[in-house]
Amino acid sequence: MMKYTGKALNNRLISTILTLLLIVSSFSFAFGVTESDTTASTVVDIDLTANNDIVALDNKGNGTHELVIMGTTDIHVNLMPYDYMTDRVNENHGMSKVATLIDQIRAQHKNTLLLDAGDMIQGSLLGNIEAVVDPLKDGEVHVSINSMNMMGYDAAILGNHEFNFGLDFLERAYSGANFPVVNANVYEVDTDENYFTPYVILDREIDGEAIKIGVIGFTPPQIMIWDKIHLDGKVYTKEIVETAEKFVPEMREAGADLIIAVAHTGIDANEGASENAAYFLSQVEGIDAMVLGHQHKRFPSTDYENIPGIDIEKGTINGVPTIMAGSWGNNLGTIALNLTYGNGVWTILDSKSELTATANLSPRQDIVDSVAAKHQQTIEYVNTPVGETYANLNTFFSRVMDNKVIQLVNDAQLWFADGFFDGTEYEGIPVLSAAAPFKAGRHGPDYYTNVEAGGIAVKDVADIYIYDNTLQIVKVDTATLIGWLEKSAENFNQINPTKTDDQVLLDYNYRGFNFDHIAGIEYQIDVTKPAGKRIVNVTFEGKPLAAGMEFLVVTNNYRASGGGDHLLNSNSEVVYSGTEENREVIIDYITKVGAADPQVTNYWSILPVETAGRVIFRGSSIGQDSMDDFEAEKVAYIGEEDGWSLYAYNLSLGAEEAAIIIEEPVVEESVVEETIVEEPVVVEEPVEVIEAPTTIYIVQTGDWLSTIAMKYGTTWEELQEMNEIKNPNLIFPGQKIIVPAQ
Repeated sequence: MMKYTGKALNNRLISTILTLLLIVSSFSFAFGVTESDTTASTVVDIDLTANNDIVALDNKGNGTHELVIMGTTDIHVNLMPYDYMTDRVNENHGMSKVATLIDQIRAQHKNTLLLDAGDMIQGSLLGNIEAVVDPLKDGEVHVSINSMNMMGYDAAILGNHEFNFGLDFLERAYSGANFPVVNANVYEVDTDENYFTPYVILDREIDGEAIKIGVIGFTPPQIMIWDKIHLDGKVYTKEIVETAEKFVPEMREAGADLIIAVAHTGIDANEGASENAAYFLSQVEGIDAMVLGHQHKRFPSTDYENIPGIDIEKGTINGVPTIMAGSWGNNLGTIALNLTYGNGVWTILDSKSELTATANLSPRQDIVDSVAAKHQQTIEYVNTPVGETYANLNTFFSRVMDNKVIQLVNDAQLWFADGFFDGTEYEGIPVLSAAAPFKAGRHGPDYYTNVEAGGIAVKDVADIYIYDNTLQIVKVDTATLIGWLEKSAENFNQINPTKTDDQVLLDYNYRGFNFDHIAGIEYQIDVTKPAGKRIVNVTFEGKPLAAGMEFLVVTNNYRASGGGDHLLNSNSEVVYSGTEENREVIIDYITKVGAADPQVTNYWSILPVETAGRVIFRGSSIGQDSMDDFEAEKVAYIGEEDGWSLYAYNLSLGAEEAAIIIEEPVVEESVVEETIVEEPVVVEEPVEVIEAPTTIYIVQTGDWLSTIAMKYGTTWEELQEMNEIKNPNLIFPGQKIIVPAQ
């Protein structure tokens, strides 16, 4: 059987004839039940006829045929129903559970196809064993790939996390695959040719009739940002839709009767969507079905209702049958196609896309047995002692206030950088640290870091820092640093302080892992302002930041390379890129100090403002039990909703001291000046009559007192004194500032 992996995966397309010879495959997987022994598995009876509607399209007696496409995605090495971070069974997920459901569907439907949409080999700590702790050896089959072989996958693609450990590991991991692995939008720098096989055409039979099924794969082009350290200079990417428009017609010419786009991309109907491009991918002529991933969401579901062109009842996007099966094996997606065949042509008459949860299923025993040794190795590894913590560490309120988990990460990163640049050109540049809450409710009300005071093991550090990032240090200037903070401040919705109805503080579509807390400076976030204009009162060592200052920020490879767009196209420079994992730095730090004791200093906060109504947010289902661990006077528990706890955030507390202007005057973006000839000028508060020639400058969006001072050949201290400004960081668009006349 032909294997597709790495350079073996790389099919150099020299001519159309070569393409046909290499891509039209003769894989031996037949539709139906695999030969895997499932007798030891406890099968939960699922009435597919009643609950799944798959059978409803089958054998209508009018010459039609049924094909059931099954899709998985974002398994992330969650093969067992187990959470290694909490070191206990979790029945809500597991690829071994998916295997049971797949067998049941195959038993009831003779024409099936099984596809995976990526992010298979990275994620859980079991995956970390294979990649880092006890690295996969040449000739050894990756535990996830072995499970896929046992389950009889027909084809798979590469997600963005497949690239996290570099191309060599990716190739080694997939070298054991007994199925084709395809990707169409990653290209080799040296040759401008596809790095992997772009698509495959599977020769199959449906009810005795031959059919050629084309499968094409896509990964987010942003891998060049997220994994720049591994990919830069070796490969480059092209946009998903652009690539599909090139290859889909070629697949038709190569004889494909049916084309399935398997794409590690989510659904975003906004024009220009690139990372989550499925909405526009569905509009590429010739695509018959889509199997999606990446967003860790479910399609069809109400997450995507009321979007033009999307039918969540039928499960189509712009008429194309589509599935996206959540993550970690918590769901299996199915597309039932009702087909007709005549005169050598296959035609889709109808379709139905659905998801089936796996929580109530037992895992398939032979998969469990095959994983057992690695599973036990992982459990032993995660229980390795590291040190202690004096404090309870959780991320329950990390998206609304300073937090001990984030502070611990920043403490460790600053410890790593202490003295690191002595004797170099960077000596003397202030060092900051950026860290974000990785587990902050993305997967539900229980998805938060929660480590109790006492002994800390590897599993606890992994609960704090879940990603396999490596440490990097970037040099930024003042403007770039402020832009970084502004991007993080998109964590919040804009609040209207005059509104009497409840307003939701957090943007639940914003990923917590992008909400950086930057330690080493002080700042506030004004949530009444629109995105991009929220950062105020920024100081370093008690003084306002001046234009052109430089800082070194310890972060991770994802952020330093532009992940989250915080530093994308910015004036930043990576000055250190090592091999140390951020997680290992935290372990080393705790080992060194013996006991972690991170202190919350409130170096950042939400700017207080008087509000007419409540400002609320949802959070951890057990968060209210930890409110005694910190100063929670601004947060109050108010109830429950859909498994979440609801909280009110008291924005008004301290508003009088903050003296915030609520309604911002509308001004034009251009600079407005008025020359003063005789009369003295009065600004917000009474000022002295200035006898020397002066000019009024009207503050524009993005201005700082220091940048205005530079423009008029003075200092921010002089402007502060001239205008009797109490807080030099608290100026606002439309405010009149006296400046020296030029």
